[in-house]
Amino acid sequence: MAETVLPEPLLQAYQTTQYRLRDCDWFLQLGQVQPALAPYYQRHAVQCATYLTACNPLGELLPDHLNERRMVQLRQALQRAGWSWLDGCGHDPLGNWPGEDSVLVWGMQASTAHAWGQQWNQNAVVHCGADMVPQLILLR
Repeated sequence: MAETVLPEPLLQAYQTTQYRLRDCDWFLQLGQVQPALAPYYQRHAVQCATYLTACNPLGELLPDHLNERRMVQLRQALQRAGWSWLDGCGHDPLGNWPGEDSVLVWGMQASTAHAWGQQWNQNAVVHCGADMVPQLILLR
């Protein structure tokens, strides 16, 4: 994994998180090929996707109403920029971290994902390339 200022427990939390998607019976798991992405890639004519949130900037837990406001703003910004996405929620199966409202943005390349993640003060984003293997992109 790349050099980072993020503490090991936080990195472990990212590794075990289930990056769930609304109305899907599957979820993204880092490092594991996700063949269920194939029909979505085909439907949206893309070869990649990025799982992104605006919640809890820089790992600071915010009250629900502030996270909700940030996610409304993120979705509005994505819509203005012409992106399409599927809603999701990052879920810690160990229950140590609260779930985070998220979006899986179709066609968002890794470099663009990096910029969006930084804009929303995130520690990391999850990117899936043509191989459909979710990878963590560390931003700090």
